[in-house]
Amino acid sequence: MELVKLPVPVPSVVLLSVIEGFWLVLQQTPRAVTPDPPSELMLPPLLAEVEVIEVNAVVVNTGRLAVVVAVC
Repeated sequence: MELVKLPVPVPSVVLLSVIEGFWLVLQQTPRAVTPDPPSELMLPPLLAEVEVIEVNAVVVNTGRLAVVVAVC
């Protein structure tokens, strides 16, 4: 088998757009709008919200069980 050089891909076209709006954009979220961090101690609620679901379903699996043993 002879080695063949692959063709060089065509370079992509880059379109430069005009900057619209203010060029300086702050990249950090201001502290005034960020929520407080969660506390280090987290406890579950005293009363859990539990609802009884009255939906029943039957699942039937049909097929064959096959065991494959690979011997090397």
